[in-house]
Amino acid sequence: MAFAMKWALAPFRLLFGRGVRTPTAEVLPADPDWTPPPAAEAQDTLPAEEFVLVERITRLMTLDEIERHLPDILGRALARGWIDKPFQSAFMDDPKRMLATYDVHLPDAVEIEVETEPGKRPRIVVYQISLGGRKRRLLYLQLVMMAGR
Repeated sequence: MAFAMKWALAPFRLLFGRGVRTPTAEVLPADPDWTPPPAAEAQDTLPAEEFVLVERITRLMTLDEIERHLPDILGRALARGWIDKPFQSAFMDDPKRMLATYDVHLPDAVEIEVETEPGKRPRIVVYQISLGGRKRRLLYLQLVMMAGR
């Protein structure tokens, strides 16, 4: 059972930068009265260098590539936004630029919009822009929380 749980959680550990770590030479305090810093001084988010959307530079240039790979990438970005509010606000302001920051490049004919409604989670909609300027929705993504017992 423990192996199955460890295996099931492995993608989430990698997603949030909690995967295999190399050991570091960490010196423990010699003072037995030492206490950790207060929570207000602790960092609320993971450093940006520990979070990756993709393993290598990714250029999605065809509709087939976009429809196959972009939902997974956007899902990682939405999940990251749940735990990292600065990332979420930057992603919601300009999703395409934020994807490029994390090495995901899309053609100019692809546009990404964030739709938000009061009381609902944000929805990411990906459009293809035709030469005439018409938008055609390719896909949308919205995280849904489900509880089970």
